[in-house]
Amino acid sequence: MLSLFLWSGCTEYEVPSTYELVVVVAYPEVFDEGGPVKGAEVKVTNIQTGRVHTGVTGQDGRAFLEVRGGNYNIVVSLTEEREVEVEGYPVVKNVLFSGALNGQLVTGGGSESYLRLGYTLENEGFVIKELYTSGCKTPEGKSYGADKFIEIYNNTGEVLFSDGLCIGVVHSTTTYQPTPWVNPDGSLMDRIPLWSFVAIVPGSGQDHPIGPGESFVVALSGLNHRDDPNGNPNSIDLSHSAWEFYVEDGMYVDVPSVPNILMQRITAGTAMIFDVRGQVTILFRLPEGDLQEIFTDPDHYMVQPGGTFRCFMVPWGWVIDGVENARLDDRGVYKRLPGMIDVGYIQHRGSSEKVSVRRKILREVDGRVVYQDTNNSTEDFLTNQDPSPGVIK
Repeated sequence: MLSLFLWSGCTEYEVPSTYELVVVVAYPEVFDEGGPVKGAEVKVTNIQTGRVHTGVTGQDGRAFLEVRGGNYNIVVSLTEEREVEVEGYPVVKNVLFSGALNGQLVTGGGSESYLRLGYTLENEGFVIKELYTSGCKTPEGKSYGADKFIEIYNNTGEVLFSDGLCIGVVHSTTTYQPTPWVNPDGSLMDRIPLWSFVAIVPGSGQDHPIGPGESFVVALSGLNHRDDPNGNPNSIDLSHSAWEFYVEDGMYVDVPSVPNILMQRITAGTAMIFDVRGQVTILFRLPEGDLQEIFTDPDHYMVQPGGTFRCFMVPWGWVIDGVENARLDDRGVYKRLPGMIDVGYIQHRGSSEKVSVRRKILREVDGRVVYQDTNNSTEDFLTNQDPSPGVIK
């Protein structure tokens, strides 16, 4: 512990005390017998102040940091090329190792936190390329939120089919508070609660091919918002969207030129809810079976612990991609997604700012853009971007 007094003239100032935080990082049991991870960057964020500290693990997997007392989120993510077994055959793949500890309390005696990483193979399929939920302002200064969208990208060199892809919004958006959807030990449940609607790309399996390096946009309303007299000249053109989140008798008109995505109602509402302050969103596939049976099966629903709100629960294994576009708030950020889906989070400036979060470009392969995907949106996404639906850059 370090505590100093500084004098300037007649003024006495006490430098806030700092304490040693030790973070011990280990591989999953199936890699290197669960041994220590050397050379991993450890990112430690004060939940209340947002201040970030970084350290690097040594030979014994330990990183040593000096931090002030408080509550901290700890995140580790790294990518290594490893030989793994896929369908019985050894292959070399990029393995994404990641893990997080949330709400770690550091007090006077110092602290040691142990973090065993999880892992996934590098995503070779669809990714969320851009998410725009902030909305914008009209020339009169009023809020305008009909122009929100999500863009999904084929990050591979093969044709993929979007039939059956599902888009869900995670409950709840008050990410400045701990989530109630936790186990008795405080860890996140192994199912993700969705509210509002689940949007499903229709088709029999091979009706909607998405080529290598191609994307498709799903819009809240498929207008050319910028030029349509019912729109907003400060907005964007979504008339070339592949789908729109149209809800019958809902808030927005049905644009005939843009097909309607299937909308499965989860809670009461007249539109897909994308919070202007930030929205945790997942992309997933349902198991094989009848859609009606899946959405009427009570085992797929759960009432919020300590409350009455009923959500559709998505097991982690169904999820293809996810982004924690957490609400911007000076009270901090508490996680909604597990590290295997998104170990970090990204934030934009706020409501009506006309800003999106957009995935970073990792490289180009024969002219095809490959977007970065390490399951860490803090590192994978750019924030406060001009929304650019359909633009691959």
